[in-house]
Amino acid sequence: MIKMNNIRNKSMIVVALSISFLLSCEDFIDLKPLDQITEENYWKSSSDLRNYMYQFYPRAFPNSAMIVDLATNSDEMIHGGSPSVILNGQRTIRTGRWTGEWRQIRDINIFFKNYEKCEDDFYSYKHYVGEAHFFRAWFYFELLKMYGDIPWYDEVLELDNDEKLMQPRDPRTEIIDNILDDLDKAVLFLDYRKDVGNCVINKEVALAFQTRVALFEGSWQKYHSGTQFSTPGIDPDKYFLKCVEAAEELIGGNYLVGIYETGKPDSDYYTMFGLENMGDINEVLLYKSFNLAEGFGNTVEGYLSYNAEQKGATWDLISSYLGKNGKPFDYLNLSGTSKGNDFLIQIAQNCDVRLKSTIYIPGDYRSVERNLIFDKPTIDAGVLQLCPTGFQIKKTTNPYSSGAAQSWEAGSQTGLIIFRFGEVLLNYAEAKYELDNSIVYEQLNLLRARVGMPNFTVNKQTEDPNLIDYGYPIPDELYEIRRERRVELALEGMRDEDLNRWAAHSLFKNKRPKGYPLNVAEFPDYNGNVDDNGLIDHYRQQLPNGYQFKENRDYLYSIPQDELTLNPNLTQNPGW
Repeated sequence: MIKMNNIRNKSMIVVALSISFLLSCEDFIDLKPLDQITEENYWKSSSDLRNYMYQFYPRAFPNSAMIVDLATNSDEMIHGGSPSVILNGQRTIRTGRWTGEWRQIRDINIFFKNYEKCEDDFYSYKHYVGEAHFFRAWFYFELLKMYGDIPWYDEVLELDNDEKLMQPRDPRTEIIDNILDDLDKAVLFLDYRKDVGNCVINKEVALAFQTRVALFEGSWQKYHSGTQFSTPGIDPDKYFLKCVEAAEELIGGNYLVGIYETGKPDSDYYTMFGLENMGDINEVLLYKSFNLAEGFGNTVEGYLSYNAEQKGATWDLISSYLGKNGKPFDYLNLSGTSKGNDFLIQIAQNCDVRLKSTIYIPGDYRSVERNLIFDKPTIDAGVLQLCPTGFQIKKTTNPYSSGAAQSWEAGSQTGLIIFRFGEVLLNYAEAKYELDNSIVYEQLNLLRARVGMPNFTVNKQTEDPNLIDYGYPIPDELYEIRRERRVELALEGMRDEDLNRWAAHSLFKNKRPKGYPLNVAEFPDYNGNVDDNGLIDHYRQQLPNGYQFKENRDYLYSIPQDELTLNPNLTQNPGW
């Protein structure tokens, strides 16, 4: 039974105090003392609605340790001393309740119940109505990715509403359709980015999110077809078409979008992720701003340019990057003759610029002010300094930052990108090919041109020395589109969603994540494991047979056991 927390003390509406997300974009608001705010006298002005909506920004976007910490449950990165419990099939059935996960939905529905009481003109507060539609879509999408089928609620549940409290799970496609409908309304009501900036939700963000949601569900339904995870009778093309339509509206409409490019292909991609103020970057549709002077910094530099914190990119990710000629590069062959630092230097010189923008290469500055240079990865260091693979992560750092190469206590102000136009172009490319087998060369080439790569071409899988097997055949064109997505969005927190929607467990099941080719001369006392090719094999002991993902279960979380007991109309997810 979904028993949401009732608001017993109706003398108070909790207006968000944690509005520091907006510090650099909004002035502090003069709020009424909390003991003077009641449900009866609230909702009267547009400022009441604005203040109420502030609380959802830090709830939806809580991260401050930056994008690499969003890549922890994928095949792109090792993080920590133990393998991912998700990839390794080690999750246990959830006990307890899920009421906390639904609190956001309830709080947004409180807004919908009350906003029409506002006495101001609708035009003065329509943007906040748009925010409410966006955030309900956001939180429902998070729940859907976890649980699949879930009940849909668009009203405030009260404790005496037994019918709603005992509601069974609605099909996931019904939830997706409602999410997309909410996003349609968000696009209608939200202000343009040019009017509100990119630290708050805007029309461009809502369209970008539509492309993400629609592509996710279209892929899920196509690649999970015939399994217990799919919805019978659903045509995936319905969602691919929606993704294409939203993307084409954003690409061709009167919106503030673009690809960040200053004519420096060797550094533009890297530079964008390390900026502190992203307000004038057209590619960045929404970002989280930080301000050390206001006591709101982040730890990106402390956990990357100062210490590796047990993070390291995988061989599987690195070997996805093409050579500078646009052709697959034979990494394993190179590793036979070049190892350690020499290997890193060689791949930086010969491969896609996005590779050396993602991992440190010997000679890179960690901090310009302190004249600190990256000399070699910390594969033999202690826990805090350890890079377990040799591919030490550099993306989102900035050697000119005041916090560069300093411990996390010093703090940094690097912006956290939440939505960017580059992702929209990739969503568009994938959905368009899935829909009608066409390739949107113009959009893909915008990403290639930024980093000085040749125009997008289709390489034959049979000629790829780094061939990966999805567990099912896909055309060469789609294989190359997925590769482009991987390298462009590396470590940005999208890979786990991609693996799930593609039903791509074959990419990592029964396999271990590997690192770079060890040069023993550089680390004579190294006591870790290497495989037969001389690649670091960090998890050899923990994963003797590779990740043990259970594909008939692990694409979804279990429904908490207490909920099944309280509401017999709920059913458990497959395999649990």
